[in-house]
Amino acid sequence: MKNNKILLSSFAAISIFCTHAIANDSAKLNSVDVWETEVVSSSLNLGKDAIETKQADHLSDLLRDLPGVEVGGTHSINNRINIRGLQDEDLDITIDGAKVQNANMFHHIGNLLINPDILKKADIQVGTNSVVSGSLGGSIAFETKDGKDMLQEGQKYGARISTTYNSNNSTAASIAGYGKVTDNFSFLLYHNYINKDNWKYPSGERTFGIEGKNHNTLVKGTYNISDNQSISISYDKLTDKGDYLPRPDMNADANSVLTGKGVTFDTEYERETITLKHKLDLGKNLKLDTTLYSNNNEINRDEAWSGARSPRPDFKGTLEGEVKTIGLNTKAQSNLETGSLLHTLTYGALFDKQTSKVKWNGNKYGKDEKANTFAIYLENAIDFNNGFVLTPGVRYTNYKLDGSYGDINDNELTYGLAAEYALTDTITLLASATTLYKGVPMVDVLASNRTSMLDSESLKAETGINKEVGFRYINDNVLGADKVGLSFKYFRTQIDDVIESLWSGNSAYMVNNGDLEIKGFEASFKYIKGDFSSLFAFSKSNTEYSKTKLSSDYEAGDKFTIGLNYKVTPAVDFSWNSIFVKSEKNIGSLAGIDHKPGYAVHNMAVKYVPQLNKNLTILAGVDNIFNKEYISHTSRNDVARGTFLGDYEPGRNFKVTLSYKF
Repeated sequence: MKNNKILLSSFAAISIFCTHAIANDSAKLNSVDVWETEVVSSSLNLGKDAIETKQADHLSDLLRDLPGVEVGGTHSINNRINIRGLQDEDLDITIDGAKVQNANMFHHIGNLLINPDILKKADIQVGTNSVVSGSLGGSIAFETKDGKDMLQEGQKYGARISTTYNSNNSTAASIAGYGKVTDNFSFLLYHNYINKDNWKYPSGERTFGIEGKNHNTLVKGTYNISDNQSISISYDKLTDKGDYLPRPDMNADANSVLTGKGVTFDTEYERETITLKHKLDLGKNLKLDTTLYSNNNEINRDEAWSGARSPRPDFKGTLEGEVKTIGLNTKAQSNLETGSLLHTLTYGALFDKQTSKVKWNGNKYGKDEKANTFAIYLENAIDFNNGFVLTPGVRYTNYKLDGSYGDINDNELTYGLAAEYALTDTITLLASATTLYKGVPMVDVLASNRTSMLDSESLKAETGINKEVGFRYINDNVLGADKVGLSFKYFRTQIDDVIESLWSGNSAYMVNNGDLEIKGFEASFKYIKGDFSSLFAFSKSNTEYSKTKLSSDYEAGDKFTIGLNYKVTPAVDFSWNSIFVKSEKNIGSLAGIDHKPGYAVHNMAVKYVPQLNKNLTILAGVDNIFNKEYISHTSRNDVARGTFLGDYEPGRNFKVTLSYKF
């Protein structure tokens, strides 16, 4: 039996697909580079053949080629993951089990500070199709690397150094030390540094407000209590500091018009995550994962407004914002047999407390907010031993908010029902329906409306339902291939009582403003033949508000991706990756914009590992080969005060990375 994996190497380069049919023996498995990131997505739905291993220096390198998934934003402090047109505040995102805030830090920046280089795994659920997730649109679970995974056979201690050059326009370096102090205790010490300069647009014009420095430090220790039980503790701190655009989600020209030519703010954005994890594996009887965590995001901006137009004339100086999340989550799985039926029970509970506060020049700015979430869930996958699996589930959520516009206390039950039927050994039919819930959110942490919110205690939570139906086909030795995989999924998501922020004079308020419908499909086709593989994927997502009949601002639209991968020699892997996005017409929801232009962007890369020295790895490639000017459909793409705000992607970029393991 073969275990096929896609080796997609784009670490500080670009997306590089290198497929290996790996025999299930330790010698060949050890040849896989453990520094890569395993990416699993439910939208591919092709079993083990849809598991990819990637190396990346930007979230878009990891996720943008996945059907149903997009990454908007080009600035380092404005990474925004989008699933089927829903932004990250509508998703469940975790780092090593620690919840990433779903309160907007600032509407011009993202909430997610993460370094893809240190990620071991990214597990993406496209759409909410299980009660295990409590989001409107899906979930992403990021997991960082462990020291024990990096050691070669017989090795007790090891190290890795890496350096990267990007022609447009940054350099980076990292160092890691790892090892096993005893047979039961392993550790990882890691630091990454990125020096960013102002890059060029495809037009050749140089932007501004990008220049800065990133530092990421990860310290992790794992102790094996026994063969089936372990505890680990980790400390992960990422700091992004520079003279940045006042509005990092807009292009440089728009910032000059709206704020002042060449104006930047001294900005420091920081995430500090501390986790304590316990794992217990008793086989089919019980698998239990528990995480206690603290996740803190802080931003400091020196808003001097010297020579600039201030939107807050009464405030000048240092703006300090903080969102802190502390929590505990536990998830278990057990298998039970009743007669001919096999029950796989997934059950768990979580509690988190999220607080936000803002100061301006040391003075309190607006009301401090607090939100508590408690949830428990149970799901039972019932295998009837005839190819049919039925999975009912239920989730209870209690949500309490002490916010700027009043107090909210919700108790909500959500339900799920999924079915899977193996029609043949190669064809499986799929269907699911899951009800949705999202409590009333905190206000935008740094926005000026924090000080002027009207009481809105009558707000309803956002609720709805997500329905999906599809199939997957996986077979060997067809169409001249070693393996072929085909999947298709149609979805329809209904979100009721969508919450929007509006203004009345100088005061802001929130209101339930109708419903949102999202519908579309995701399809993928994989072909493996020897050292060659290809992956074709297409996704379509349309959104419509019930009141206006217009689409959402961040509708992703239609996307087609191609990944071609070939192992040229035992030492050389080559890949080509293309993304085609169709233009969207009759938008209407975006100010001054009636369509989003389509685009095609292409990347290529080569990975070289000398056979005489396999500790050395060289990655070289080109992003945006044809220097295409384009804007992701999930980035800022509208007009304000007569100025186009579109967040254009960088121009062509040549990359090379050298890494060495000791």
